[in-house]
Amino acid sequence: MQKKLIFAIVFIALSVSNLCVAQNNSRGVKREKEECEAMALQAATNPRAAGSGVSNSESIAFNTAKLQARNELASQIAVEITSILQHRVEQYTQTAGAGTHFNVNEDNYRGTVAGNYNKPQTISGSLERDSMLIVQKVSQILTNTVPICKNSYDLPDGKMQVYVCIEMNLQNQRQLFNELKEEGILEIDVNNDGTNDIDFNEKEFLIELAKVREDYNAKKAREE
Repeated sequence: MQKKLIFAIVFIALSVSNLCVAQNNSRGVKREKEECEAMALQAATNPRAAGSGVSNSESIAFNTAKLQARNELASQIAVEITSILQHRVEQYTQTAGAGTHFNVNEDNYRGTVAGNYNKPQTISGSLERDSMLIVQKVSQILTNTVPICKNSYDLPDGKMQVYVCIEMNLQNQRQLFNELKEEGILEIDVNNDGTNDIDFNEKEFLIELAKVREDYNAKKAREE
C-alpha cells in the first residue's frame, strides 16, 4: 500500500513537471537585451545610444555600428534640446509674459535670435532649422568618440555582427553648449524687442539636458 502511494506521488510530480516544461516551450525563447543596447538605456548622467552593424569584415561592421549609434544619439539630443527651448518659451509666455501680446502667440517661436536671424521665425521653421544644425554639431563632436561597450558575434552565414554603445561625456556636452551659444540657438528674443528674454547659461543647459534624458530613458524602459 505504501509503495503504491509513493508511486502515485512520483507519477503526479513527473506529470506536473512535464506540463510546466511543455508550457515553457510553447512560450518560445525569451530574448535577452544585448549588453550594449541595455547599457544605452541605463540611467546615466551622460546621453547614450547603441548601434549595430553586420558585415564580412569586423572593422566594417564596427564602423557601421558606430555611425548608427552616433546618428541615433545626435537625433535624440536634437529632439531633446528643441523640446527644452520650446518648453522655456511656453514658460516665459505664461509667467513673465502674462497679459502681454507676444509674437509666439501668432506661431512665431522666436523673435530675432542673436546674431543669426533678421526676422521672426515660425515655430515649425525655427525648430526644423535648429534641429538640423544641432544634429550636425553633435555628429561632429562625436566623430572620434570611443565606444564604452563593444560586442562582436559570429553569425551562421559567416558574417559578423557588432554592437556598440557610445556616450556623450561632460566635456562633449560643454563643447556642444559653447557651439550652440555661438550660433545663437540658446538665446531667444521672444518679444522681438532686441533683447534676449531667454538666455541659457552652461549650468542651466546641462541640468535641463539631464532632466529630459532621464525622462527619455524612463520612457524607453517602459516600452521594453
